[in-house]
Amino acid sequence: MSKRNVFQDHLVAIDIGTTKICVIIASIDSKGKIEVMGIGKHPSYGLKKGVIVNIGATVDSIKTAVKEAEAMAGVKVEQACVGISGGHIQSFNSTGVVAIKGRTVTQRDIDRVIEAAKAVSIPKDQEILHVLPQYFRIDGQEFVLDSLGMFGVRLEAQVHMVTGSVSSAQNIIKSCELAGVQVSDIVLEQLASADAVLTPFERELGVGILDIGGGTSDFAIYKDGRIRHSKVIPIAGNHFTNDLAVGLGIPVDKAEDIKKLHATVFQDKIIEQVSCYLDIDLGYDGGSKAIQVSTASEILRFRADEVFDLLIDEILANRLRNIMPAGLVLTGGGCLLDGMKELAADRLGLPVRIGMPQAYAENETRGSDSCTIPDALKSPIYSTGFGLLVYATGNHDMRGINLSDETAANRVFGKMKSWLYDFF
Repeated sequence: MSKRNVFQDHLVAIDIGTTKICVIIASIDSKGKIEVMGIGKHPSYGLKKGVIVNIGATVDSIKTAVKEAEAMAGVKVEQACVGISGGHIQSFNSTGVVAIKGRTVTQRDIDRVIEAAKAVSIPKDQEILHVLPQYFRIDGQEFVLDSLGMFGVRLEAQVHMVTGSVSSAQNIIKSCELAGVQVSDIVLEQLASADAVLTPFERELGVGILDIGGGTSDFAIYKDGRIRHSKVIPIAGNHFTNDLAVGLGIPVDKAEDIKKLHATVFQDKIIEQVSCYLDIDLGYDGGSKAIQVSTASEILRFRADEVFDLLIDEILANRLRNIMPAGLVLTGGGCLLDGMKELAADRLGLPVRIGMPQAYAENETRGSDSCTIPDALKSPIYSTGFGLLVYATGNHDMRGINLSDETAANRVFGKMKSWLYDFF
């Protein structure tokens, strides 16, 4: 792996979400200690279900969030590590097989078997984003995590392939460029979130993570320290809000307030809300409407049940439950809806906790005093942004990319394909 550019005295992560743009600036000293310098957040206008649908509005949102972070940090943002998500993300497992040259596995053999596993047909509008080795087999011996130097004749590799829309990634790069920021890397958001909230113990034992954002809910499972499965569920926080607005006949902003401040998806609390009413100002001619809180909660409960129905179907269809003994970690702004943790535990029959950015002490590759997380970031809504920062602080090449070059997007894609392979 290449070392981080020593001339860069700060690192930047940009989480371009459906509901918010989050920018985090951090410094890193000669000893590798990280200090968060600035945080910028602004409502996201121009995205739908994680995909940019209005570049102009997206650029304006990015600019505002960047300026806020710059003002707090006192530095100029020139390049950043940026996240990508959306319904266009697809994933699957693939297997490659090669003969071992010289009877001892070399790095060249590993590279060849990974290339063989990548030789699959994908749609023309999709690009390989990440190739994540899960395990190897040598002459039929299962679950070899590190095959380098082992003796054998036949080497197999099972990898997790993640693909995404070429146009979606290019629109992210273009939007950042127009906002005055170069894209140094693009990272799949659920992988960044996992890096921020999962402990090494959970990754080894086997755990699921569900990042409930504004446009999509991103699911992944880790086992033996490696990703085993990922899936984008096309239901998230905005769907909950829209259901309330339509079902109750109230403005979207009022529905959002009810969701955050009054409603729940926990059945015992819903029963207690039967006698509770809210007087909602409809915003025209002094019009108002009395809303029964339990009715609002029931609407949200139906949508939450749908999310977990889809999650359970995915787990059962792929026989994944037995590799999740550590349970499920909920993160993202959507998990803050009251009762989500309890509902998830009840529906899945597994331990469930709320995940938020953790100190680097949780990451076995870093020292216990290498990062202090400010209170402002200690919330599930910042998991992706902080995870992108965790990636940016690693030993990766953070040199800027000339986005005016016609091959800029290809260069970014090339780095996306390789960075996680470096970890494994």
